[in-house]
Amino acid sequence: MAVFVFDMDGTLTPARLPMESLFALRFLPWLKKNKAFIATGSNIEKVKEQLPEDILEAFSGIYCAMGNDLWAKGNWVYHKDFEPEKELMEKLEEFRKNTKYPYSVYDNYIEKRTGMINFSVLGRDCPYRERERYYGWDLKSHEREAIQHELSAIFPQYDFVLGGTISIDIVKKGCGKGQIADDLRQKFPKEKIIFFGDKTYPGGNDYELAFALRKMENTQVVQVENPNQVLRFLEIV
Repeated sequence: MAVFVFDMDGTLTPARLPMESLFALRFLPWLKKNKAFIATGSNIEKVKEQLPEDILEAFSGIYCAMGNDLWAKGNWVYHKDFEPEKELMEKLEEFRKNTKYPYSVYDNYIEKRTGMINFSVLGRDCPYRERERYYGWDLKSHEREAIQHELSAIFPQYDFVLGGTISIDIVKKGCGKGQIADDLRQKFPKEKIIFFGDKTYPGGNDYELAFALRKMENTQVVQVENPNQVLRFLEIV
């Protein structure tokens, strides 16, 4: 029997939006019959905002904050955290202050999560339409990519991964999504592991987990563009 792993934003839900009710209605019966996990950079509070309670309860486990938190059936299984250097935090403030983004910026631009930092020049408290505007601007200006490269050169002890459409995920080396692959293989040494993500390509925030799984035997990585493609692959009609 296979073990299934799903990214959340862009895979099970629209980015930073709740799971669509029709998707949940079709997905839940399948979920109750299979062993499945979530692998996300979000914390458990955001996961609860986006997924219905019955969907959450049906998952075997929820890997949050790039796998630095693991929840199962409402219980905290493990917790890995760190304290970022003062110099790193000062550099993030500098990027925020000196951004060339020509529109409004918002609060919650440095969000500390378990074992990671999520940094967004725009700010996570922005309206959804502003996420789309910043993402379009960033595709042309490459601001996030420039920040990623500069931080990687200054702080080689960290990984800096472009997260979603507006942010950068910051984790200690070895504490990114790739650690989820090791934990799952320890739990399920013989089962096939199938991972679904919308950004499994190099530079995407699912790539580290996809890469770690591809190095293992008896695994499969499924690149999807939206939740409907997940349903089609699982043959849920």
